[in-house]
Amino acid sequence: MCTVLLRFAPATPWPVLVAAIRDEFVERPWDPPAAHWPEHPGLVGGRDRVAGGTWLAVDPDRAALAALLNGNVLLPLPSDGVRPSRGTLPLTVLGGRPLPVPDRYDSFHLLRADPRRVEVWSWTGHALKHHLLPPGDHVIVNDGVDAESDPLVPWVRPALAAARTPDPRPGLSTADAWGDWVALAAGGDLEPADPRALIVRREFGDRVYGSTSATLVALGTEGVRYDFAPDPGHHAHWSEVKL
Repeated sequence: MCTVLLRFAPATPWPVLVAAIRDEFVERPWDPPAAHWPEHPGLVGGRDRVAGGTWLAVDPDRAALAALLNGNVLLPLPSDGVRPSRGTLPLTVLGGRPLPVPDRYDSFHLLRADPRRVEVWSWTGHALKHHLLPPGDHVIVNDGVDAESDPLVPWVRPALAAARTPDPRPGLSTADAWGDWVALAAGGDLEPADPRALIVRREFGDRVYGSTSATLVALGTEGVRYDFAPDPGHHAHWSEVKL
């Protein structure tokens, strides 16, 4: 699973704060955040080397971000056996283009946020639902937005609520810029096999599925702050992504 912890507070200096954890099979190759897509100039994010898309990207010029979480519904393949990559969808919405008809895609939850609006599209295989998120704290998981069916959500919600709002001005160290949110993104003290854990590690035969990166993003009235760690957890090595 992947997780996005989000605070939406319009009319504040930093209306959108995000801590995001990417979970994937650890052998799947990826590139750290950069401007990887000439066809999408200005967008910065991590790149999946297999399909070329992203799990999270930002548009520094428009102070916007988009993130993709896989859904938990297994859908049958299209009749021709070809399934497009969901990793193109964050790039599509950040580019201001409408989402394609989702019929050929596997299930997903797609977040787009800017200082004025936070929205999520959820595709279950039967319907594409669009949600505008109200101000406040939200937890987005593979089950959807604030889905209490996932044991992580009620576990992490108090930690998110207790995290003080930072002032993540560019140029500061990650610790100074983000304060409580660094510990929030570390996931607490749960074992990685615990179903409530934010930082996970699960073994499936000879394959390992786990948390492969962490991201902190702030969207402000005067800019964007973007931090990244390729080794999430309490010993993560954070650095600011230059935009």
